[in-house]
Amino acid sequence: MTAQGLNGFYGSVFKRSTAAFALIRTADGRILMMRSGNGGWELPGGVVKGGEDPRSAARRGAGEALGAGVDVGRVLVLDCVQGGDRQGGGQGDSIAFVFDGGTLATSVTGFSGAGGEREARFVALGEGTEVFAAATAGLLVAGMEALDLGTVMELIDGTPARGGHVLAPPPRRMMPQVDGFSGILGR
Repeated sequence: MTAQGLNGFYGSVFKRSTAAFALIRTADGRILMMRSGNGGWELPGGVVKGGEDPRSAARRGAGEALGAGVDVGRVLVLDCVQGGDRQGGGQGDSIAFVFDGGTLATSVTGFSGAGGEREARFVALGEGTEVFAAATAGLLVAGMEALDLGTVMELIDGTPARGGHVLAPPPRRMMPQVDGFSGILGR
C-alpha cells in the first residue's frame, strides 16, 4: 500500500465524531432551529471540538444563536450513528448528544446572524418537518419525549434502541430516616 492508501485506511477506521445540540423551546412549544446558507435546519449546536466536552459544545452552539450567558441542562438524547456522521459525508461512527436548552419567553419567530449567513427560526414540531434531515427529526422527537417522560432517550441510527428510554433512578438517602435523630452527630 502506498502512504496515501494507509492514511486513507487508518483515517476511515479511526474516524469518530461527536456532536452536541441544545433543544431550546418557547413557552408556546415552538423549537429553535438553525441553518447556514441553504443547508438543512438543525438544532443549535454542532461538532464537539478537540479538548471540548459535549455540554460545552451545546452551550457554545446555543450561545452562537442567542448570545452569551446561555446554559444547557440535562442530557435528553444520546444517539449512536453507525457507519456515517451526522452531516452525512463521512464513513465513521458518530455520537450525538441533545441537552435541554430550556424555555424562552419570546414572540420572535425568526432572526438571522453572521451577516445573514446563518438563519434561525422557532418552529412548531409538526410544522415544516419535511425540511429537517431524518436525523434531526429523530433527535427532535426523542428530545421532546425525554422531556415529557423525565428520561434520557437512547437512539441507534436515529431510532429508539431496544428499551427506548432510561428512567432516572429515584433519589436515595444514604441512611434511612430514624425518629429522634437529626444531623450527622445526632444533635
